[in-house]
Amino acid sequence: MEIKGYTLHGDYYLADKVIPNKTWKEACEIKEEITLPNGKTVVARTLSKKELKTIPENERGTNDCWYWTSTPCDSNLAWTVYGSRGFDDYNGFNYSDDYGGVRLGFKNPF
Repeated sequence: MEIKGYTLHGDYYLADKVIPNKTWKEACEIKEEITLPNGKTVVARTLSKKELKTIPENERGTNDCWYWTSTPCDSNLAWTVYGSRGFDDYNGFNYSDDYGGVRLGFKNPF
């Protein structure tokens, strides 16, 4: 089913665009309510590393930027999806830049 601004990848819809220049805390707080074609609503949010691992690597990455997962990996670092290379853990919680940010998603409700 088509949902404007989102594309189905595996069992999850991912936003077509990354919201740039957000810290990890901001990424974990951003949510978007989506009204589906059948009238029901879902909440798009920053997905966890475990959720994103279910999507093939070539579909979850982006060629031009990175984005946060909701999963921390230690007291100051969080996992990111970095380009088409998979997961990286070198961005600190307070890090942000114009080439990375937040990619919202939600589990396929159909």
